[in-house]
Amino acid sequence: MITPMYNYNFLVYHRDLDSFLLKLQELGVVDISMENRRVDEDEKNIINQINRISATIKNLETRTPATEPITLHLNADDVVSRAEQLLREREQFDNAIKKAQKELSEVEPWGVFDFKLVQNLADRGIKIRFFITPEKTFKDEWLNDYPIEVINHTSGLYYFVMVNYSNDSFPEEVQEVRTPQFSVQTKEQEIKRYLDKIDEINKELDFLALYIPTLKNESANLTNQLDFKMVKSSAIPKAENTIMVLEGWVPENLNEAVRNFLDSECVIYISAKASINDNAPILLHNNRFARLFEPISKLFAFPVYAELDLTPFFAPFFMMFFGFCFGDAGYGLIFVLGATIYKFKAKSEFKPIITLIQMLGLATIFFGILTGTLFGASLVELNIPALDNFKSYFFDQDKMFKLSLILGLVQIVFGMCVKAANLWIQNSWKHAVSTISWVVLLISMAVFYLLGQNPDSSLKLFSLPHLIIIAISGLGIMFYNSPGKNVFFNFGLGLWDTYNMATGLLGDTLSYIRLFALGLSSGILGSVFNSLAFGMAPDTPVLRHVVIALILIIGHSINIFMSALGSLVHPMRLTFVEFYKNAGFTGGGRGYEPFRKKSIEV
Repeated sequence: MITPMYNYNFLVYHRDLDSFLLKLQELGVVDISMENRRVDEDEKNIINQINRISATIKNLETRTPATEPITLHLNADDVVSRAEQLLREREQFDNAIKKAQKELSEVEPWGVFDFKLVQNLADRGIKIRFFITPEKTFKDEWLNDYPIEVINHTSGLYYFVMVNYSNDSFPEEVQEVRTPQFSVQTKEQEIKRYLDKIDEINKELDFLALYIPTLKNESANLTNQLDFKMVKSSAIPKAENTIMVLEGWVPENLNEAVRNFLDSECVIYISAKASINDNAPILLHNNRFARLFEPISKLFAFPVYAELDLTPFFAPFFMMFFGFCFGDAGYGLIFVLGATIYKFKAKSEFKPIITLIQMLGLATIFFGILTGTLFGASLVELNIPALDNFKSYFFDQDKMFKLSLILGLVQIVFGMCVKAANLWIQNSWKHAVSTISWVVLLISMAVFYLLGQNPDSSLKLFSLPHLIIIAISGLGIMFYNSPGKNVFFNFGLGLWDTYNMATGLLGDTLSYIRLFALGLSSGILGSVFNSLAFGMAPDTPVLRHVVIALILIIGHSINIFMSALGSLVHPMRLTFVEFYKNAGFTGGGRGYEPFRKKSIEV
């Protein structure tokens, strides 16, 4: 759900604005509206400084800080400037090493030689010429007919030199290459010098990593300065610039504390509870279960203040869909155990994510048990006497296919119920009549279809009671879809809605087949790795078990990664496209960001 907000308008004497904002920043609960304002040059400079510090921290956090204590006291600007210079130099040396390695690979086949000696011989008329030719064109008789020496034979090529006292060309069509300007030893020494320089740079970066707390403190200070400047520039001058007006938002649960603070400061303010038409910031407030799924909902968009938060409504479906796609009890058990073990040493801010992984793992275990799949093995096909009484309860592929469609229809209809509630809250019950009529019509189709499966039942599909419900629903759909408009407009709009519903409902429902397909592919791929492990293993006793273990570990690791990725992406797609669309989600709200001081590390 969305936390109710209170709107505040502060009227502050211009000379008291700075002191008031400092106290408001210390309070840290008021979200100041900063719409339609431009960032000035001073703010741009601060943002640039923050970005430079953040980039430096990111680079230094990959280093292992030096063990010696800090003896040279540098400020944040000195650390950033020096780190940037060192990183530029290291990049230059890295590029130089790549170039030198390329040149080394070109000269390496010629081995170690003295370049100056070759030059001295050339000055005395003894020219050493270098040739390369494919092995299929090289002739052994050349060794007797010409003053040549094979230097290397590698990668299907012959590298040889010829001593030539004149400028006569080699009688065969062989590629002559330019005399190497350096030897292997020269390039190896050059690369070693570059590596030594990089080692020196890395040691200095390790030393600079000791200043990460200093950089974080400076980043927090600059962020506080930036926030202060932005809030101050958002104040609207009134009464010949003597009164500054600020608009802010406060969550309902903090409203009393803010009022007490303002009354103690003798500040003039106007306060009122936000209406559904206000552009209030969004602060989500859900129960412990739904709160786990808030990071997923925030990936798409915040709702606007007037509509419902869909997080608690899609959370159970998302959990089921993930388990449906993963669909292996063994994989789910790995998720649960791994997350549980890691949770003991994880930081507090990461624990909600780990709890979410545990919940998704439990859903995977449930659907794995439902289908009888354990590490790619089908329990139905295994000869386990203890499971004989339970094998009839496992869902086969036909049942899982139908279940995916049923879950899809349930979520779509549930989304339409949410849409009706949204319309009712935002406008009035009249605007929800058409959507409610569609919900009644779809549910009645399902109910009377199920009742009609009993041959003795008089309540069948399109029986008289059902036709009455269809007629009433039809009236709401065709003539009450746009309250306040004339009957002909409503009828035309009803026909258009009927067309969209008929085509859209089918397409949306078929989208949920992906749940069945992903779950099936996960099980098949796991089964393939099992077959490979036991089919490719040799008969040697010890080696057989080693090969089986390696194939199973590597194969199932690949399957877990691929299946987990698909099990996360596709339920998100179903949520953000099918469910959000049928729920009438608008979105576009902004998150609640109170004006507060960023914490400074000691």
